[in-house]
Amino acid sequence: MEKGEKCAFETLFRLYYSKLVQIAKGYLIYHQEAESIVQNVFLKIWENKGALKEVTNINSYLYTMTKNSCLDQLKHENVKRNFLDQRFRIKSEIQYQFIQDEAASLLLENELESKIMQSIELLPEKCKSIFKKSRFEGLKHSEIASQMGISHKTVDNHIASALKHMKLHLREFITISQ
Repeated sequence: MEKGEKCAFETLFRLYYSKLVQIAKGYLIYHQEAESIVQNVFLKIWENKGALKEVTNINSYLYTMTKNSCLDQLKHENVKRNFLDQRFRIKSEIQYQFIQDEAASLLLENELESKIMQSIELLPEKCKSIFKKSRFEGLKHSEIASQMGISHKTVDNHIASALKHMKLHLREFITISQ
């Protein structure tokens, strides 16, 4: 690196840095962004200092580089914003679909519960009573037999009969996998 190149670069930097930052601030929101753009402009100039020999109007050249860098930054920000907007839209759609699925599940669950209760109500009285004691009150078959004064085998038969009845009435809700 020649001393003359370094001196010329420093002079160029001192003369134009503040002006270019002001130009960049006209395009960008944040002062830090503007400074970063201008620093990158000077970095490009230093890296391609050989190309400066062909430049006839350095003022116009620096202004154009700064403007183009700002426009590139704005395009980049726009792409990022669009990406984030798209991510937000997709996330919202997924959440909406989840809510829809949740509502459908709740509806199905309510329908199933209603169908179960209807099916139980169709059972003969004694069978219904035994089934409710077993499934809703959580009593053991022996406890039901003792409480109702019937044999354990009779309780087993009523429960089996109730389950068969339930299976028949709830077949649209039951999936059989093999």
